[in-house]
Amino acid sequence: MKTLQHMLQQGQVWQAERPSLIESVSSGYPALDETLPGGGWNLGAVHELYSHAPGQGELSLLLPALAQLSQQPRWIVWVGAPWMPNATALAMAGVNCERILLVHPKDYQQAMWSMEEALRSGHCSAVLGWPTQWHKAHIRRLQIAAAEQQALCWLWPQTPLDVSGSPAAIRLGVRRASHQQVEIECFKRRGGWPLAPFCIELPQVH
Repeated sequence: MKTLQHMLQQGQVWQAERPSLIESVSSGYPALDETLPGGGWNLGAVHELYSHAPGQGELSLLLPALAQLSQQPRWIVWVGAPWMPNATALAMAGVNCERILLVHPKDYQQAMWSMEEALRSGHCSAVLGWPTQWHKAHIRRLQIAAAEQQALCWLWPQTPLDVSGSPAAIRLGVRRASHQQVEIECFKRRGGWPLAPFCIELPQVH
């Protein structure tokens, strides 16, 4: 028989929290901030973002926050990115590329180890990862590591959404609705119920 604590650790029980007590970094998009508890991306939390294919605008959602975080004397670590980041585009968005470290793991195990170590180090403000597999035990380890150092973690699992639950604090679906619009569906959030899809406007690129 599973204990309540075990079920909480497994991410199988919804827990109400007071959003005002959750520390966050603004996403830069008011509609998204209204959805996220604490008014932005949660510090000390794993955020899972799901899309049907790359290039759905998922990275654009992070750029305002990355610009803020890159002003800190800590690193933003990218682990297993499926493409090389465009330094020009990042700089135009206000991201200090000198604070970005790229890690190219040889396999899934090395990727998860790199992300967990980066989060636990205390020298990273954020970790971005594209894991090729998804296991609750591994997500739980990342969630614990992020919480210990109040770091941000964004994951783009290269697997379908597992509807049985996740230790991650936030789970979002991202889909390009039009050239300038991204549709977001909230599958899980701290202190609130899932939400129906809604659209946000991306900044125009000149």
